[in-house]
Formats: sequence, structure tokens, C-alpha cells
Amino acid sequence: MKKVISLSCLLLSSTFAQADILGAKAGADYWHTEDQGKAGSAYVQIEHPMPLLPNAALRATTIEGAANSEGFNTVDAYGYFEILDNDLVSIDLGAGVHKIDGSQHFNDTLPMAVADVEWLPGSTFSFYSKLNYAKNNDATVEDISVGARFNLLPAIHLQAGYRHYQIDTDNAGGHADTVEGFTAGLHIDI
Repeated sequence: MKKVISLSCLLLSSTFAQADILGAKAGADYWHTEDQGKAGSAYVQIEHPMPLLPNAALRATTIEGAANSEGFNTVDAYGYFEILDNDLVSIDLGAGVHKIDGSQHFNDTLPMAVADVEWLPGSTFSFYSKLNYAKNNDATVEDISVGARFNLLPAIHLQAGYRHYQIDTDNAGGHADTVEGFTAGLHIDI
């Protein structure tokens, strides 16, 4: 019985890519929105070598709002597993919560699914995409980012891309807010 349990644990742990040692990713972006004024986000991810425990991530976004629009803040907190991690592609899948604060149309916490893909990680140029999808009975949120990274120094990357954030609410007759525009910032991977 002990051999069966040991073999099962070994097979389960080998299905997920994992960090050999403790690692971290962090970054910050300026977001040039088309209609919502100044915006930006910061994030941190912690990766560890324990195969059955998810890695942890946190991302905060502030949208200040323009003259005819209201600003709001969001926080994403989630756990994720590295499904694939090699020189061609890195895929992370996870789940967590998306919290919205300060919007006159909606303030709540929604369950969220996350998919994060990076092509050519570790090379001079790499490309990334990230999809966060959150939904409950009152709202649906889609947060999509795509872009490229340039390896400036060891572990430090310049990144630029495009981000599209949309919230559709079903309460109070329904309302939709869309924030989108180009992003630029730093990404650190140690």
C-alpha cells in the first residue's frame, strides 16, 4: 500500500512543472487608457518546489478615472500551478478571487480563473498573454493582457503590451465598463 501511495504521489508531482528552488516574479505597469485617465498595476508572484501546493500571486490595479468617468481599484489574489515550463513555452493555470472597490456601479468579490502563457521565456525577447475571467450572479469581468518583454539585465525585463478590462453588471438594470489601452513597465523574474 505504501508503494502505491508513493507511486501515486510521484506521478501526480511529475504532471506539473515546478520550481527547483524558491522563486519570485514582480512587476509594475503604467496603463495608458483611452477614456479612463491614469491607471497602473503592480503584481508579485511566489513560486516554490512543493508540487501539491499552488504558487501564489497578487495583482493590484488602480484606475483614476477621467472627467466624465469614475475611477476604481481592483485586486486579484490567486493560486496557480505551472503546467508547462520549458524554453519554448511556460503555462500557468489557477483560480482565486477578483475584488472591485470604488466603482459606483459595482463593489464585490468574484471567483476568478486565470491562464498565463509566456512564449520563449528566458530569451532576449519573449511574448506573454494573460486572461483573468471572473463571474458571479451579479457581474462578469474579463481582463486580457498581451505583450512583449525585452531582457534588459539578468532577471530584469522591459515590457510593453495592450490590456483590455471589461466588467458587465446585471444588477440595477445592468451596466458595462470597458478600460483598455497600451501598457509599459518592468518585469522582474528571480
